[in-house]
Amino acid sequence: MDYFDSPCLFFSEFIEAWKNVKFQVLKLETKQVYAEHGNKSWEEMIKGNVEKAKDLLPVDRACDVNLYLSLISRQVDFIRCRPIVFPLTKYLQWEVDCYNFNAQFKEQIYFLHREQEENIFNELALHDFMVFDKSVAFIHNYNDNGEITGGWKTRKSEFIENLMFIFGLIKSSSQKYDYFLKANNLLNR
Repeated sequence: MDYFDSPCLFFSEFIEAWKNVKFQVLKLETKQVYAEHGNKSWEEMIKGNVEKAKDLLPVDRACDVNLYLSLISRQVDFIRCRPIVFPLTKYLQWEVDCYNFNAQFKEQIYFLHREQEENIFNELALHDFMVFDKSVAFIHNYNDNGEITGGWKTRKSEFIENLMFIFGLIKSSSQKYDYFLKANNLLNR
Protein backbone atom coordinates (compact mmCIF):
# COMPACT_ATOMS: atom_id res chain seq x y z
CA MET A 1 0.00 0.00 0.00
CA ASP A 2 1.35 3.41 -0.98
CA TYR A 3 0.85 6.50 1.19
CA PHE A 4 0.58 9.98 -0.33
CA ASP A 5 1.32 12.66 2.25
CA SER A 6 -0.58 15.58 0.74
CA PRO A 7 -4.09 16.07 -0.66
CA CYS A 8 -2.64 17.12 -4.02
CA LEU A 9 -0.53 13.97 -4.38
CA PHE A 10 -3.33 11.75 -3.10
CA PHE A 11 -6.05 13.12 -5.38
CA SER A 12 -3.76 13.10 -8.42
CA GLU A 13 -3.83 9.29 -8.08
CA PHE A 14 -7.60 9.29 -8.73
CA ILE A 15 -7.32 10.49 -12.34
CA GLU A 16 -6.49 7.07 -13.76
CA ALA A 17 -9.07 5.31 -11.55
CA TRP A 18 -11.91 7.57 -12.72
CA LYS A 19 -10.81 7.14 -16.32
CA ASN A 20 -10.58 3.34 -16.17
CA VAL A 21 -13.54 2.41 -13.97
CA LYS A 22 -15.97 0.15 -15.84
CA PHE A 23 -18.60 -1.04 -13.38
CA GLN A 24 -18.87 0.76 -10.05
CA VAL A 25 -17.40 3.19 -7.59
CA LEU A 26 -18.09 2.66 -3.90
CA LYS A 27 -17.58 5.57 -1.53
CA LEU A 28 -17.83 5.57 2.25
CA GLU A 29 -17.80 8.86 4.16
CA THR A 30 -17.73 8.57 7.95
CA LYS A 31 -17.16 12.03 9.44
CA GLN A 32 -19.92 14.41 10.43
CA VAL A 33 -17.83 17.45 9.54
CA TYR A 34 -15.29 18.03 6.77
CA ALA A 35 -13.28 21.12 5.84
CA GLU A 36 -13.57 22.09 2.19
CA HIS A 37 -11.30 25.10 1.93
CA GLY A 38 -11.58 26.81 -1.45
CA ASN A 39 -15.20 25.73 -1.91
CA LYS A 40 -17.12 29.02 -1.95
CA SER A 41 -20.43 27.38 -1.08
CA TRP A 42 -18.89 25.65 1.96
CA GLU A 43 -17.22 28.92 3.01
CA GLU A 44 -20.57 30.74 2.90
CA MET A 45 -22.19 27.95 4.91
CA ILE A 46 -19.45 28.30 7.56
CA LYS A 47 -20.21 32.03 7.74
CA GLY A 48 -23.90 31.22 8.25
CA ASN A 49 -25.04 32.42 4.81
CA VAL A 50 -27.18 29.35 4.05
CA GLU A 51 -29.10 30.77 1.07
CA LYS A 52 -25.94 32.10 -0.56
CA ALA A 53 -24.26 28.72 0.05
CA LYS A 54 -27.16 26.99 -1.75
CA ASP A 55 -27.00 29.46 -4.63
CA LEU A 56 -23.26 28.80 -5.08
CA LEU A 57 -23.55 25.01 -5.13
CA PRO A 58 -24.10 24.66 -8.91
CA VAL A 59 -21.11 26.93 -9.57
CA ASP A 60 -18.82 25.06 -7.17
CA ARG A 61 -20.00 21.66 -8.40
CA ALA A 62 -19.76 22.51 -12.13
CA CYS A 63 -16.28 20.96 -12.22
CA ASP A 64 -17.84 17.56 -11.40
CA VAL A 65 -20.45 17.56 -14.16
CA ASN A 66 -18.17 16.12 -16.86
CA LEU A 67 -17.10 13.32 -14.53
CA TYR A 68 -20.72 12.46 -13.75
CA LEU A 69 -21.67 12.56 -17.43
CA SER A 70 -18.76 10.26 -18.23
CA LEU A 71 -19.88 7.78 -15.57
CA ILE A 72 -23.46 7.90 -16.87
CA SER A 73 -22.39 7.34 -20.49
CA ARG A 74 -20.28 4.34 -19.43
CA GLN A 75 -23.11 3.05 -17.18
CA VAL A 76 -20.87 3.08 -14.12
CA ASP A 77 -22.71 2.97 -10.79
CA PHE A 78 -21.51 5.50 -8.22
CA ILE A 79 -22.73 4.42 -4.79
CA ARG A 80 -22.10 6.41 -1.60
CA CYS A 81 -22.90 5.40 1.99
CA ARG A 82 -23.07 7.95 4.77
CA PRO A 83 -23.60 7.31 8.50
CA ILE A 84 -25.59 10.08 10.17
CA VAL A 85 -25.54 11.26 13.79
CA PHE A 86 -28.33 13.42 15.20
CA PRO A 87 -28.66 16.31 15.53
CA LEU A 88 -27.25 16.99 12.08
CA THR A 89 -24.16 19.14 12.02
CA LYS A 90 -24.30 22.35 10.03
CA TYR A 91 -21.96 20.67 7.58
CA LEU A 92 -24.31 17.72 7.03
CA GLN A 93 -27.27 20.05 6.54
CA TRP A 94 -25.27 21.75 3.79
CA GLU A 95 -24.07 18.44 2.40
CA VAL A 96 -27.65 17.24 1.88
CA ASP A 97 -27.96 20.05 -0.67
CA CYS A 98 -24.77 18.79 -2.31
CA TYR A 99 -26.26 15.32 -2.47
CA ASN A 100 -29.36 16.68 -4.17
CA PHE A 101 -27.02 17.96 -6.89
CA ASN A 102 -25.17 14.61 -7.08
CA ALA A 103 -28.41 12.63 -7.30
CA GLN A 104 -29.39 14.61 -10.42
CA PHE A 105 -26.42 12.86 -12.05
CA LYS A 106 -27.47 9.37 -10.95
CA GLU A 107 -25.21 9.05 -7.93
CA GLN A 108 -26.83 6.58 -5.54
CA ILE A 109 -26.63 7.92 -1.99
CA TYR A 110 -27.53 5.96 1.13
CA PHE A 111 -27.83 7.12 4.74
CA LEU A 112 -27.97 5.16 7.96
CA HIS A 113 -28.08 5.96 11.64
CA ARG A 114 -24.46 5.57 12.73
CA GLU A 115 -25.39 3.89 15.99
CA GLN A 116 -27.02 1.03 14.02
CA GLU A 117 -23.56 -0.12 13.02
CA GLU A 118 -21.49 1.42 15.82
CA ASN A 119 -19.17 -1.59 16.02
CA ILE A 120 -18.33 -1.39 12.32
CA PHE A 121 -17.46 2.30 12.59
CA ASN A 122 -15.48 1.84 15.80
CA GLU A 123 -13.58 -1.27 14.71
CA LEU A 124 -13.51 -1.64 10.90
CA ALA A 125 -14.49 1.51 9.04
CA LEU A 126 -11.98 3.84 10.67
CA HIS A 127 -11.31 5.84 7.49
CA ASP A 128 -13.29 7.02 4.51
CA PHE A 129 -12.56 5.02 1.40
CA MET A 130 -13.36 4.58 -2.27
CA VAL A 131 -13.20 1.38 -4.31
CA PHE A 132 -13.05 1.44 -8.11
CA ASP A 133 -14.34 -1.87 -9.49
CA LYS A 134 -12.17 -4.47 -7.78
CA SER A 135 -8.97 -2.97 -9.13
CA VAL A 136 -7.96 -0.09 -6.88
CA ALA A 137 -8.95 1.43 -3.55
CA PHE A 138 -8.17 4.74 -1.87
CA ILE A 139 -8.29 5.21 1.89
CA HIS A 140 -8.58 8.84 2.97
CA ASN A 141 -6.65 10.26 5.92
CA TYR A 142 -8.31 13.21 7.71
CA ASN A 143 -7.20 15.13 10.76
CA ASP A 144 -9.50 15.89 13.70
CA ASN A 145 -10.74 19.07 11.97
CA GLY A 146 -11.99 17.14 8.93
CA GLU A 147 -9.13 18.33 6.72
CA ILE A 148 -7.67 15.76 4.36
CA THR A 149 -3.95 15.24 4.94
CA GLY A 150 -3.34 12.53 2.35
CA GLY A 151 -4.21 8.90 1.94
CA TRP A 152 -3.35 5.37 0.89
CA LYS A 153 -3.73 3.63 -2.45
CA THR A 154 -3.86 -0.14 -2.84
CA ARG A 155 -4.31 -2.68 -5.60
CA LYS A 156 -4.10 -5.67 -3.22
CA SER A 157 -7.17 -7.78 -3.98
CA GLU A 158 -7.54 -9.12 -0.43
CA PHE A 159 -7.56 -5.61 1.03
CA ILE A 160 -10.01 -4.36 -1.64
CA GLU A 161 -12.33 -7.30 -0.99
CA ASN A 162 -12.31 -6.49 2.74
CA LEU A 163 -13.28 -2.88 1.99
CA MET A 164 -16.06 -4.08 -0.31
CA PHE A 165 -17.30 -6.41 2.44
CA ILE A 166 -17.35 -3.56 4.98
CA PHE A 167 -19.17 -1.37 2.48
CA GLY A 168 -21.74 -4.12 1.86
CA LEU A 169 -22.42 -4.49 5.60
CA ILE A 170 -22.98 -0.75 5.91
CA LYS A 171 -25.14 -0.50 2.79
CA SER A 172 -27.32 -3.38 3.96
CA SER A 173 -28.37 -1.21 6.93
CA SER A 174 -28.86 1.93 4.82
CA GLN A 175 -31.76 3.67 3.09
CA LYS A 176 -31.75 5.86 0.02
CA TYR A 177 -30.97 9.31 1.35
CA ASP A 178 -34.25 10.92 0.26
CA TYR A 179 -36.27 8.21 2.04
CA PHE A 180 -34.05 8.57 5.09
CA LEU A 181 -34.61 12.34 5.13
CA LYS A 182 -38.37 11.88 4.83
CA ALA A 183 -38.47 9.16 7.51
CA ASN A 184 -36.53 11.41 9.89
CA ASN A 185 -38.52 14.60 9.11
CA LEU A 186 -35.52 16.32 7.54
CA LEU A 187 -37.01 17.34 4.19
CA ASN A 188 -38.17 20.78 5.31
CA ARG A 189 -35.26 21.84 7.46
